[in-house]
Amino acid sequence: MSWLTNLVMGIRALLQRSRIERELDEELQAYTEAAIEDKRQKGMSADAARRAAMAELGSSSVVKHKVWSSRWESSLDNLFQDLRIGLRSLMRQPGFTAVAILSLALGIGANSAIFTLIDQVLLRKLPVKNPQQLVAFGDSVYGGVAGGIDLGAFGGYFPWDFSRQLEMNPGPFQGIAAYGSFSNKTSVRLSSVAGSGAPAMFAQATLVSGNYFHLLGAQPLLGRGILPADDAVPGRGSVVVVSHHFWQSALSSDSAVIGKPLTINGIPFEIVGVMPEAFHGFRQEVEPTDLWTPISMQVAVLQHPSMLVPQSGQYFLHLFGRLSEQASAGKAGVLESQNWLNQQIRLGILAREGGAITPERRKEIEQANVPLVPAATGVSLVRSQYGDSLKILMAVVVVVLLIACANLANFLLARGAARQREIATRLALGSSRVRLVRQSLMEAMLLSLFGGALGLGLAFAATRALIAFVSQGSEETTMSATPNMAVLGFTFGVSMATALLFGLAPSMVAARLGERGSLNTTVRTVQGNGGRASRFWPKMLITAQVMLSLLLLVGAGLLVRTLRNLQHQNFGFERTHLLLATIDEKLAGYQPHQTPVLHQLLLDRLSAIPGVRSAALSGTPPISEGVWSSNISPAGYTPGPKENMVSVLNRVSGRYFETAGITLVAGRSITPEDTAGSLKVAVISESIAKRYFPRGEAVGRMLTLGIDSVRGPWRIVGIVRNTKSGNPRETEPVRMTYIPLAQIDPYTPVSSGREITQREENQDRYAYAILLRTTADPAKMVGDLRAAVASIDPNLPLLRVTTIEEQVSNLIANDQLISTLTSVFSILALLLAAIGLYGVMSYHVVQRTTEIGVRIALGAQLETVLWMILKESLSLLAVGVSLGLPLTLLATRSIRSQLFGLSAVDPLTFAIAIAVVAGMTVFATWLPARRAAKIDPLTALRYE
Repeated sequence: MSWLTNLVMGIRALLQRSRIERELDEELQAYTEAAIEDKRQKGMSADAARRAAMAELGSSSVVKHKVWSSRWESSLDNLFQDLRIGLRSLMRQPGFTAVAILSLALGIGANSAIFTLIDQVLLRKLPVKNPQQLVAFGDSVYGGVAGGIDLGAFGGYFPWDFSRQLEMNPGPFQGIAAYGSFSNKTSVRLSSVAGSGAPAMFAQATLVSGNYFHLLGAQPLLGRGILPADDAVPGRGSVVVVSHHFWQSALSSDSAVIGKPLTINGIPFEIVGVMPEAFHGFRQEVEPTDLWTPISMQVAVLQHPSMLVPQSGQYFLHLFGRLSEQASAGKAGVLESQNWLNQQIRLGILAREGGAITPERRKEIEQANVPLVPAATGVSLVRSQYGDSLKILMAVVVVVLLIACANLANFLLARGAARQREIATRLALGSSRVRLVRQSLMEAMLLSLFGGALGLGLAFAATRALIAFVSQGSEETTMSATPNMAVLGFTFGVSMATALLFGLAPSMVAARLGERGSLNTTVRTVQGNGGRASRFWPKMLITAQVMLSLLLLVGAGLLVRTLRNLQHQNFGFERTHLLLATIDEKLAGYQPHQTPVLHQLLLDRLSAIPGVRSAALSGTPPISEGVWSSNISPAGYTPGPKENMVSVLNRVSGRYFETAGITLVAGRSITPEDTAGSLKVAVISESIAKRYFPRGEAVGRMLTLGIDSVRGPWRIVGIVRNTKSGNPRETEPVRMTYIPLAQIDPYTPVSSGREITQREENQDRYAYAILLRTTADPAKMVGDLRAAVASIDPNLPLLRVTTIEEQVSNLIANDQLISTLTSVFSILALLLAAIGLYGVMSYHVVQRTTEIGVRIALGAQLETVLWMILKESLSLLAVGVSLGLPLTLLATRSIRSQLFGLSAVDPLTFAIAIAVVAGMTVFATWLPARRAAKIDPLTALRYE
């Protein structure tokens, strides 16, 4: 018989069990009649022959059981029987079942929620060909435009001419491609696609090289990708590839969209491709890219003077490459590729510096390198910001699950002990211990699976909230709360591991307890008084829960105090009644020479809003993720070798310091009277004054900046208080230089190589931030602000409106996420531990009812009984804390980088955590202890 025939027959037997029973009965009946007839022919009487045949056959039920057990489907049938018995058993105790399932759901759900984010942020590979071969050139997380730096400095920024050189000569790589280090907000019109008069919309556009899509191995859903021919000549190649989301939302999923025009920043582009839904580019951003255009169209897309000239000094591209098959197979090949790239970097620096190079500088250049970073998952700012926090949270939720599993084990141990008579009866009737263990383990698996299913639902809701938090309100994000196969597999695996790890031991203990002595009516007394071994494992599990609860509480306490330190530190500016708005005058079509008039109109109109004390414009808000920086040269100061002379810059209007709430220390601030026709002035921070003018002579001195468009010189007229600039964790004072927005030159020289070839309008004359100091709640002024801006120009976009408090919160969002979730999980773990302790102590009180009754009958005081119960819990607490403190001290070392303003061994946090765990222990034990102290002796003695 073939295995397939055997399989089909077995399945038919399972589905038609009654038919199989009838056939076996008929076969046994035929066998019995044949045996009787045979014996009669040998001379036996009919009755004697029947008795002899029946004696030889034995029990028909035993025979049928042996026959059925010899078939493979009997094992599956037994499994189904165990499943039905387990379900009925759990349904008979709905309270126990509900508590166990809810405990596991919370633990498994928390793990599934965090794993969903980890899968998308840290683990999910790019949907391209052989992603394991991709490498990024340097740390390509942050974006922007830099100048005056070495190749590969500041996180792997590269100029256009160098990237083109590597693209044409990739060396040992299969290919090297470039992309813009940031996605730029562009104005898109669909008038030629969706009918005339269609309004403009904003879309994220990323510049990419002509080999970008080919090198990634990303196949478009429709059309083609950008080709090298599209990116061959600067200013030509006006083609665009759109994302799947943009195709659906803006282009109505038009299958005939290929070849149609799309206007970007007033320039017509041709749509040549639509990417699949899963593709979001090599750079994984919170707000995904909508459009990909050739780097050759940089001027049109970025609305910035051309950076596509040799030796421009503008670093705005990131690079990635695809390793050869040999290089990706071993470390030696990767090292060869790394050495080749480093050599290209060094040659590029030498070519840029030219002329005579000192031996010291040549030695520095010989040390220059750009590390190859594995990029199978792409490059992600979210990963950089939240990666470490997600790993910590994963460890936290694993601890929560362990506490929940310890509860499950305790529940099963107590339940098994309570079922001793049942187990002993089944053993006495012939059931095997293996079958009892299997049935008990089946109940644990059912609880885990039900808990996992419910936990998956909780995880979906929790993940949606987490994604909304991480994306900071972005309407479109690449992350999804819908569980994929990886998440489903993880949840199922965790559920099975939970059942096996914490269900097998209670099952075996329950089977061992079910001895024939358990049929004795004094079993409760025996177990209560003499069965200390039966209480060993519950006590060990409670001790472990205390240890883990202490660990979580200390970690949560440290992170919560870190968040409070970050929130309540001195930022250097007034953080109340300040409203911020981000504008983009470029998107409205304003040229740099038109901005002074626009700025004055904005200031006049905004200042006239009722409830506004003052208004100002600036390049950036008082604190933001993006900063403008440059080297500075204070007059009369000679910098030391390699001395850091970088200062953060901000261009501001009059009344900026009054509006931002930054205190003036000396001199005067920038005023509306500082115009293009007056002396160029600057205001510096205290940190610059103390560093470069230690004798207090800063006011009146001259200052030159390292950026050609705002070089100066500028006369220092004031000193203001130090402020935070971009990173709230920064402890060193930030050097800040403020220059008047109105005094920035209207034109800036543009160099080609080393010679100035032309003059272009100065792009640094734009203001991107509006500041309003209000008398009331600034959040209530948003409508008035929008109306005021629209009254001047309805096409002037307000990209974002927020309060300064919300701005600060966004900058410490990572700390808010980890501290909030760790606190929630710690409270959850504490609650689960309290439930477990309460359940164990209640069960022990019930088990010792007779003993307690005897003690009270013999004259024991109620306080003595109460202390007897409490003492047991306090001893568990003492052991748990003693073992937990070293573990906690070791664990807090791993989160030192996450802390701010306190030590990883902060004594106050440890003291509070121990007090909370002790309070939980006493509270969870108090009710069972009181109930034990109130036992009636006569009732207790009659308990059995």
